[in-house]
Amino acid sequence: MWRDDLIACVTAPADSRLDAIVVTAKRRADAVADETIKRQVEAALRSDPFFYDEHVTVTINNGVVTLQGIVFDDWDLRSALRIGRKVPGVKRVVNDLE
Repeated sequence: MWRDDLIACVTAPADSRLDAIVVTAKRRADAVADETIKRQVEAALRSDPFFYDEHVTVTINNGVVTLQGIVFDDWDLRSALRIGRKVPGVKRVVNDLE
């Protein structure tokens, strides 16, 4: 759940040389959505008949998926990135594969 509704504006007196200060709430990652996306990415990697996923771990933070582990060649590397990007809700896939 995102909280974009908290916005405050503080202005300085007219005779002051200070500019207005705008304070906004920080966005918090939705842990439930991240966990759901993580399970979907893991399932997509596992279900691909040509990709061996035993040595790949998936972590996620705010919709950004990080793939860590070992792949055997460039083909597997590109496949892992492609599979991860196809999952709905994934904003970006970070490659930390060797």
